[in-house]
Amino acid sequence: MNTREIISGLKQEAGFSEVYHKTGFHCVRKDKGGKEQEVEVDILDAGPDVNPTFRYSCIAKSKDGKTATGNPDSSIPVVLMHVNWDNLD
Repeated sequence: MNTREIISGLKQEAGFSEVYHKTGFHCVRKDKGGKEQEVEVDILDAGPDVNPTFRYSCIAKSKDGKTATGNPDSSIPVVLMHVNWDNLD
C-alpha cells in the first residue's frame, strides 16, 4: 500500500477530512543569542490528490516550546523558504 492509498483509505474509511503524511527531522541551530537550540521539524504532505498549492506544509517546534510555521505550497523548498524561523528565537 502506498501513501496515496493510505491517505485515501483514512479519508474514506475513518472519515477524516484532512490527512497528512509526516516526515520528521531532528535539528540543532543557534538562536539569535548564540545558544544551541534543538528543533523538531515536520514536513507534512497532503498527497497528490489535493490542490497542489496546499500539498506541503511545515511546522517546527523547539524543545523550549517555540513554534514556527509558514504557508503551504506545492514545493518543499518554497515551504521551507517561507517558514517564520525567527519565531524560534
